[in-house]
Amino acid sequence: MKTFLNLWMPIFLSNTILMLGGLFDTIFLSHFSAQHVTAMAVCVGIYSLVFVSGMGVLQGMMQELAEANGRKAYLELQLIIKQSIIIVLCLSGGAAWLFTHAEPLLNVLRADEEIRALIQPCLVLMALTIPGHFLLRILFIYTQTCGQAKRVFYANTLYLIIKVTLAYGFIFGISVFNIPAYGVKGAFLAHLLAQWLLLVLYYFFFLEKKLSIHWLGEFFNLKILCNILSIGLPTAVVVFIDVFTISAIALLALPLGNVIVNAHQIAMGFCGLLFMLPLSLGATFSILVSTKIGEGRVQEAWHLTGIAMKVAFAVALTASIVVAVFHPYMLPLFSNDKDVLNVVFALVFLLCWMHVFDAMLVVSVNMLRCWKVIVFPMLVYSSMILVFGLGGGWYLAFHPVTWLGRTYDAFNIQGFWIMLCVAYTLAAVICFICLKWKHSKYFKMAQI
Repeated sequence: MKTFLNLWMPIFLSNTILMLGGLFDTIFLSHFSAQHVTAMAVCVGIYSLVFVSGMGVLQGMMQELAEANGRKAYLELQLIIKQSIIIVLCLSGGAAWLFTHAEPLLNVLRADEEIRALIQPCLVLMALTIPGHFLLRILFIYTQTCGQAKRVFYANTLYLIIKVTLAYGFIFGISVFNIPAYGVKGAFLAHLLAQWLLLVLYYFFFLEKKLSIHWLGEFFNLKILCNILSIGLPTAVVVFIDVFTISAIALLALPLGNVIVNAHQIAMGFCGLLFMLPLSLGATFSILVSTKIGEGRVQEAWHLTGIAMKVAFAVALTASIVVAVFHPYMLPLFSNDKDVLNVVFALVFLLCWMHVFDAMLVVSVNMLRCWKVIVFPMLVYSSMILVFGLGGGWYLAFHPVTWLGRTYDAFNIQGFWIMLCVAYTLAAVICFICLKWKHSKYFKMAQI
């Protein structure tokens, strides 16, 4: 238990701090201009699509690092880090090109000239931010996997202070220093400066000396690179489709008006904050299970897998109950617009439902990945989220439906949320059944 808490608590707090950085941007901009919130929703959707996909690829790095650490293969740790650096530099180049050539996407979205004027400078800032963000995450994963998660927490606390301070100053302006109010552009400028500054500080001051990267010697290793990608690419597909779906909903909801978009953004931001619980649980148990597999303690790894699923369900259910009871006091912190809040309040039950099954899904997928079941969860997740979540949600949001002889009007933004709940529920149940099947198959073979 002590080992779990020493790893989980810093990971959870670190992830929460990162999420708070984005939430503060939303809060600041909601008091600045609804149009700037809309521009931010579009930019964050594009950025998240790229960044989270890259983080999906780096899940392969975390898996390989945990198993190598369990085997005490310290030279292999260095090679894994170096291959990951190669991967993220390639990803950063592609991402920067995408951000600076996003005109076709803006045409598809039919963004008006005012929104385009807000978005385009933010895309350039995003292109400059992404390499530093990726490289910093490599150092964070390396540190966490090797048992020094507290250092990541301390660094992220510093990041939050820097990010929020800069964001407030750049969004609203500081007359004393003749800094104008940049609005949404200021939020991304603060993100750029905070990421690169923290990367330098972390490498030289936070990274433990024994984990220093040895730049001399072998740098490229095709076998390790392929091992990382064999786990990371299917994971990247999963998170890409997940973020694509969430981002697409924000974009497809634009015709519903700024109030609906802002409400959806706040609800998703709050849901994302809750998601830090299962996300950190999945990462923690994944490291612990993979380490035990690397040590050859397979039965203990399976026992820990069962504990992971039980803990994830209990934590998600408790969090959902707390939100259901106390949401009238929590959600007004994110906006003072009564029309926006009324829409958010209407989504609370769906938010709680989705959180429980989203938590079960993310932890079960993490556990399946530890046991080298990678492609099947990708197919299940992708098909459910795209077909039911995005496709079904779009239909319910904009089209009347007939059910049991009764016709219902279009469900507006609730249509998207209803079908997201259905999609996550189906995917979580199927992945859990797959995990149980893998477990029973292992013990049948062990008895032979």
